[in-house]
Amino acid sequence: MKAIGKNPNTKVVDLSKDILLRTTIPLDNHPALRSGFAGYPINPRWNVNKVHAWKTGRRLRQALQQGDLIIRSSDSMLVPSDKEEEGILVTKAATQPYRWISCAEWVKQLLKNYQTV
Repeated sequence: MKAIGKNPNTKVVDLSKDILLRTTIPLDNHPALRSGFAGYPINPRWNVNKVHAWKTGRRLRQALQQGDLIIRSSDSMLVPSDKEEEGILVTKAATQPYRWISCAEWVKQLLKNYQTV
């Protein structure tokens, strides 16, 4: 079986009704990625991986609004606007390295980002 691109672990995610993204984020975290892309608040019961996926979705939405990313008309895939990179590199460019923090700092950040509706 031939791998897709350079990384065989990539999956296509439905970010919204008409927007797709090729990513290496695990399947369990796709709802959090979609939630961040849609602009929903963070869920306080999520683990670190889901919070990271949510932040990635939020960054993708901001990059789309700023024009750094575009939606390719041929297949509705979210890709960089320079069109020289593949869509798989989008998530690598949008993520930040993990920074270890104490539990108290994490709770403060969680409460600061929590929005009531």
